[in-house]
Amino acid sequence: MSLEVNIGKGLTMTVDPSKFNAEVTAHVMKIGLRNILMDSHANATAKADPQGYIAKSRELAEKKLAAMYEGIVRAAAVGGPKAPTDPVSQVILRLARKAVQKDKAKEIAAAPKDQRLAVLNKLAAEYAQAHDGKLRPRAVKIVALEDGGEPEPVAPAKAAPAKPSKRK
Repeated sequence: MSLEVNIGKGLTMTVDPSKFNAEVTAHVMKIGLRNILMDSHANATAKADPQGYIAKSRELAEKKLAAMYEGIVRAAAVGGPKAPTDPVSQVILRLARKAVQKDKAKEIAAAPKDQRLAVLNKLAAEYAQAHDGKLRPRAVKIVALEDGGEPEPVAPAKAAPAKPSKRK
């Protein structure tokens, strides 16, 4: 069984884990699990919760490990939905976030400080889903521009007729 492993910078390597001896396999498992479990509690910081961040970190890591034991590779992100991975959906979410920040500023500000980002993300995801049809064409154009391509042509505005001169 071979695996395609993304190693960054657009590079991938084909790896055959069956060629590893027991010591290498144990090391890879230990480092991989360590990274996954560390990532699971990275958002629990002393700045966000000076008194309970260590307990919160343990709770999040235990939840991640339990999910892995259940066969779940990616659980929903804490505090909101998982960010989309395709460029158009990312731009739709970005546009939705801007609209929500403008339209729902009071609601976001009323939330406790440590929950504002989660509230913003939740409202933005709901807005993106409800307004996908309106946001998608604009998002496609933005992605084309960001990728260095050309957006679909827009019909030029018709020029108004010139007013007659009043000179005599």
